[in-house]
Amino acid sequence: MHNKIIKIDDIEGKVYELEEWKPSHTQHCKKYFDEKLRDLQSQYENLCHEFTTNKLIYDSQITFKPIIGKNYYLYEDALGKRFLSLIEPDEWGANNKIKLSFLGTYKQDVNLKWTPVTTKPK
Repeated sequence: MHNKIIKIDDIEGKVYELEEWKPSHTQHCKKYFDEKLRDLQSQYENLCHEFTTNKLIYDSQITFKPIIGKNYYLYEDALGKRFLSLIEPDEWGANNKIKLSFLGTYKQDVNLKWTPVTTKPK
């Protein structure tokens, strides 16, 4: 006695039975959804990182109107106050009396979203 739920004969005479068909397709379908889930998780992580970056900058002191696409430099002073500057880290000079921590280089895109700028070694 066979425990086949469905048996299908196709035009060419091939026989397909449900328990043979279903596992192969469910694995393919599962792979599709697993890949989509990993993609969504990655997008979510990127979105959270972008939000954190933008919150960091927008919570910092900005005393000028940024120009889209121009590089700006984020610093933190000894008291923990963050500010965005037009001055590059190497332009402060040796006479700088303020102890600053350089946090990164950023620029704004057309959506006014801040993105990190990767710098190439000199």
